[in-house]
Amino acid sequence: MKFIIFFLLSTLSFAQQLDTINLNQVEVINYSNYKQFRPKFKKVERLTDNTSFGLKIFSNLLLPKEKEIEIVAIEILFESKVKKKNYCNEFYYFKPIILQSIGHKQSLIGEKWFEVDKDYQGKYIFPVHLKLNISEAKNYFIGVETSYENPFCPEGNGYFDLIKTKQAVDLYFEINSEMIKQDVLKNYSLNYIIYYK
Repeated sequence: MKFIIFFLLSTLSFAQQLDTINLNQVEVINYSNYKQFRPKFKKVERLTDNTSFGLKIFSNLLLPKEKEIEIVAIEILFESKVKKKNYCNEFYYFKPIILQSIGHKQSLIGEKWFEVDKDYQGKYIFPVHLKLNISEAKNYFIGVETSYENPFCPEGNGYFDLIKTKQAVDLYFEINSEMIKQDVLKNYSLNYIIYYK
């Protein structure tokens, strides 16, 4: 009986550990053998998250000029210079999202939260398995949702990098389950690289 109780407790604790993947473990995968695509851009700017509840931010998914691709990973880049790291939380939780259109709520990739250290300077690479026909994916959106352990933070909770793209892009925030277009940030996109084959 003791063995069964111990087995159940260890299984439950192991399952809880798997609910969130630490990106320090994920990033060791070598994606250098895959093709890469990064949207062409003019500059990188930081967007501070001053909300207490986290953000959902979406931009058009820009893709390479191919007929079909299979995305194997998405790398979210943080390249802006952080002059003053005035953030309460030591860790961020990120969930990458790909939507078929801005009206769809269901992500095309598996829902998984990833833990990242706010001072970590490495690569934030999310493993993904998604086959796309480029002509059918013209209206797709890439997004990221954030969450923080301490939502009652007097300073900024975290930040994103946005890039000002050379292509036309729309940027949306999801607030109270409503997608709100950010005309002030016209032609700004999430800062990402797609690894594909």
